[in-house]
Formats: sequence, structure tokens, C-alpha cells
Amino acid sequence: MALTILIRTQLNSIPVLSPACYTKQNFPSSLANATLSVNTPRGVLGGSVAGMDVAGSAPEGGDYVTIPCREATMPIGLFVNDAAGAAFENAPAVASGKVAVMKGMGSIEVDVYETNQKLAPGVLIVYAVGQYLYSSVNGLLTPEHSVATVPVGIVTKVPTTASPTLGLDMRI
Repeated sequence: MALTILIRTQLNSIPVLSPACYTKQNFPSSLANATLSVNTPRGVLGGSVAGMDVAGSAPEGGDYVTIPCREATMPIGLFVNDAAGAAFENAPAVASGKVAVMKGMGSIEVDVYETNQKLAPGVLIVYAVGQYLYSSVNGLLTPEHSVATVPVGIVTKVPTTASPTLGLDMRI
């Protein structure tokens, strides 16, 4: 999975990754998502939303610990790379316990985002330029505003069949 940086901003590697960042299941059988498949690796993905524990609600959180974002977690940025990496690559996240999190006002494109509405399963999400993006319960970008109150970014490029990436200007 990938995050493409169009306009660079801050990269934060201070927080350590919680164990959940390596084990997060990205393709549960109950979730149909056109950007994921059964071959999607476990662990946080490049382009997914990074979070911080809010008031001790996540058992895997703590001081300076990054966790996979969920609706009730505070988003702090987007993961730049997959935590697990590819089998044929060096695994710096596993070795160091850290991965870069992009934050600030950067412009990026991601290839992982929600494609089906949570409140109406089977109904596709329609992205439009100017929409706010939030973290979904799966830690992916979505325009659906429910429990998540902090916008992660604003849509600047709508995914199409010819160019399936979602463009956004970050707001965290």
C-alpha cells in the first residue's frame, strides 16, 4: 500500500509503534473494500490513519505510542509506510519499533481508503473535491462523519478507474 507525497510536510518518528500496529487485520471477511484484498498484509498500511490513545481508552496506547486509528481515537497523521514491509525488503519498522507518520499541511495521494458506506453496507462512497476526510473504524480515510470529529484532510483528487488514488490536503 502506498502514500505518495506531492508536497512534503513534517515526518514524525518519535512515537513507538504499539504491538497492534503489526497485527492489525486489514481485510476482515465482513468488510468489502475495493482498495484491499485477502493479499493485503497485516499491520498498519502506508496511507492509513495513525492515532494516539485518548485518556487511556486503548490498552495498547501510552506516552509517545502510535496506534492504528479508529473512530474514537485521536488522529495524529498518516502512516508513510507499511509497518510489516514486504517479505523481500529490509524491515526497519520491525527492527526499530518506529515508522514515520506524516503530519501538517502536506498534499498527498493514497491508495487505501474506504469504498463502502458503514451505515449502508454495499452502498459505495462517493468522493467529491472539497469534502472533509475522517478516520473510519478501520483506520482508513472516509468522508463519513460519525464519531470521528477531527478532520484528517480535504479531498483534492477524486479516485477514478483510470487513476484510483485519493488526493488530499492534510489538516492535522
